[in-house]
Amino acid sequence: MSTTVRNLRVLRRMTAAEIAQQSVYRGAWIIFMLANITMPIISLLIWRTALASGAQLPIDEQYVTTYFVLLGFVTMATSSWMAGFLAQDIRLGKLSTWMIRPASLLVTFVANNLSEKLLKLVALVPMIGIVWWIFRDSMNIPAGPGQWALFAVSILLGAILVFTIDILIASVAFWMDDVSALVQARAIIASVLSGSVVPLALMPSWSQGFVEYQPFRYTVSFPVEIVAGSLSGPELLAGLGIQCGYVVVFAGVARAVWLAGIRSYSAVGA
Repeated sequence: MSTTVRNLRVLRRMTAAEIAQQSVYRGAWIIFMLANITMPIISLLIWRTALASGAQLPIDEQYVTTYFVLLGFVTMATSSWMAGFLAQDIRLGKLSTWMIRPASLLVTFVANNLSEKLLKLVALVPMIGIVWWIFRDSMNIPAGPGQWALFAVSILLGAILVFTIDILIASVAFWMDDVSALVQARAIIASVLSGSVVPLALMPSWSQGFVEYQPFRYTVSFPVEIVAGSLSGPELLAGLGIQCGYVVVFAGVARAVWLAGIRSYSAVGA
């Protein structure tokens, strides 16, 4: 059996086990997802009020509404919370127990990521559906399936990109005792540059060149922009190409740093 097939089988079983375990906290998922959509809804109301008051913005009410209604879903679907936990396992020597097992420790974190997102979707989708219905007259809803398919592909690529960035940051723990500052710094920078706080279209004009091509845009903002309807055909293709490029680059760098760390790893039982 090839390593890939074995890891996929392990991933399927571990994801099922994680779902069974995490299902105990059904009430917690509802609370988490309420918190997840609260800030986008508040931001939506603020920007709609600004537009209604005559504010001159480079985006219209339809774009603002579509953007913030989808924002909670996209941020959840592309999120990763692995860096701190993986760094702790490396620092405390827990990685040693996985080095003699047939599957990588990373499979565990992938399974946890998938299982939690599936459970969160159960709670989040109805909430977003209600918000969507309330603001349906101001929403941009693509008529054909093509745009939705690109949206789904972009979300998948964004999730992989965020996950590989987490691996890269956590792998620094092979050489540093504490990477919590790096984890926090990444979270703060990503919240601004991904478009989670403010749509990137509202960033200052002098920053647009950098903002458009930096990697964090392709973790949140770009998938939302596909549905919001602000991208032309060539811009969509170029954006997906850049997104794929970032996935390949960060995956390659994260893999190289991870393997280098494994070779230098020294802990009890290693």
